[in-house]
Amino acid sequence: MPRRVVDLHPCPSADSSGAESPRPRRARRGRKRDQTRPAHDRFAEQLRALEREIDEALARAGGSVEGGVLIRARDVAEEVVAFYADLARAFGQGGVEALFVRLRMIGTADQVDDFGYDRAFRAQIAPALRFLYERWWRVELLGVDNVPASGRVLLVANHAGALFPYDALMLAHALAEHYPPSGREVRPLIEDFVHHFPFVGPLLARAGMVRASQENAERLLASEAAVAVFPEGAKGLGKYYRERYRLQRFGRGGFVTLAMRSAAPLVPVAIIGAEEVHPVIAKWQWLARLLDLPYFPITPTFPWLGLAGLIPLPTKWRIIFGAPIDVAAAHDPGAYEDELLVNRVKEQVRDRIQRMVIDALRERDSVFTG
Repeated sequence: MPRRVVDLHPCPSADSSGAESPRPRRARRGRKRDQTRPAHDRFAEQLRALEREIDEALARAGGSVEGGVLIRARDVAEEVVAFYADLARAFGQGGVEALFVRLRMIGTADQVDDFGYDRAFRAQIAPALRFLYERWWRVELLGVDNVPASGRVLLVANHAGALFPYDALMLAHALAEHYPPSGREVRPLIEDFVHHFPFVGPLLARAGMVRASQENAERLLASEAAVAVFPEGAKGLGKYYRERYRLQRFGRGGFVTLAMRSAAPLVPVAIIGAEEVHPVIAKWQWLARLLDLPYFPITPTFPWLGLAGLIPLPTKWRIIFGAPIDVAAAHDPGAYEDELLVNRVKEQVRDRIQRMVIDALRERDSVFTG
């Protein structure tokens, strides 16, 4: 190959008459590409060429690779190529903004329900929920046969968590994966401030939780869903450690009205272990007012340890389901309009759950070993 001579002192070229002639303009590298086509089309062509190379390489390896592995490798390669082609199209059509929107929607189902429930997202976080359920809190499930296998039902449970509705997540996960024979989907109702909390609220909605309201609960029950309610509300979620397992007031009995109007049986639920994951020792109400929260909990680890203080303690959990209560069958139609009756039934359900909690605590040897 001839050596290329580089002139370190270039000068204008001249013809035989001594006049300077214009230097030929060198073509810039890459100018041969067609500039009339959109960038995402050229990118898509490159991806198709890459896909062909992958197919050829896999075909050459066919003699030494088992058929199933070869097919799976080709499928993975096609998925990767399709993924980047999708990003290229988004960028070509809407620029960087459209690209980030597409990235944010990765893993999202094509359809979600009216409350934002995303089954694809729920499947993605299932391994994390499974770890918490089986390894971290070692949840023991008792009386699950008391939950009807189908049809509308209200699961009424005690509440805790301080910073996050872990009990709602674990209750839903328990019935989704450990209800015989194939699981039962549960839609927990969560407090307003949790539902509207930045970042956390949308994630919980995608995981299947619903803002607590009479209208939302009625719509879910009308679709024959299993709905989990926590009548203690925010007071139960943020109760002090010294008040653990002492059920707070059950509001105005909205869940009883729901059960009567929809003819849904009530299943009392006692959750043991959740009320110690974040021991609340104090509350900063001045900060709660600034953040528009009902309370700002102080625990032995939060906020002193920063984000590490948000890690829940590995307590031992039990979830106990009591016998169903058919309040609609026990009272006349229209009984839900009797406030005194609704209040009496509400207190009866509260007392039953409180007794279930006390009985479970008597059988427990330790907070961390059960």
